[in-house]
Amino acid sequence: MKTYLLPLLAAFALTVGTAAAQTTTPTAPAATEGRGYGRAQGTPEEMATRQSQSQRLSKELGLSAEQTTKVQQILLARGQETQTMRRQPRDAANRSQLREQMQANRAKYDAQFKEVLTADQYTKFAAMQEDRLNKGRDLKEAKMKAKNGKVKIKKSDS
Repeated sequence: MKTYLLPLLAAFALTVGTAAAQTTTPTAPAATEGRGYGRAQGTPEEMATRQSQSQRLSKELGLSAEQTTKVQQILLARGQETQTMRRQPRDAANRSQLREQMQANRAKYDAQFKEVLTADQYTKFAAMQEDRLNKGRDLKEAKMKAKNGKVKIKKSDS
């Protein structure tokens, strides 16, 4: 009986130790909100000030300090509205309404960017948006092809 007790106790200790090691503490809800496409979205404020948003636009478009401040405010407002829309329930009844609302918001914020940016800056901005949209489409197509067993890998410029 004693010969079976020691290995059983050792196995139990290893199981408990492994389970304890895998337990993690949850992160703050604001850092994990959103759809979760592999990275934390954050709050609208965090998204507006993140390097990939206003600072990147400022650098790539050569914005003045005043323009950077205005762009950051536009991005913040857009992020807050987008977050509100994402929290709405998605069902067949309000799907088209939500799509129309998103398109209206996109047009509204596009007009605001047009007011803040010069003609050349806006042209660059529009090209950046189009590139981002195309990359998203390419990624979606690649995922669909991979899901269907037809894998085709494209080399990206970056």
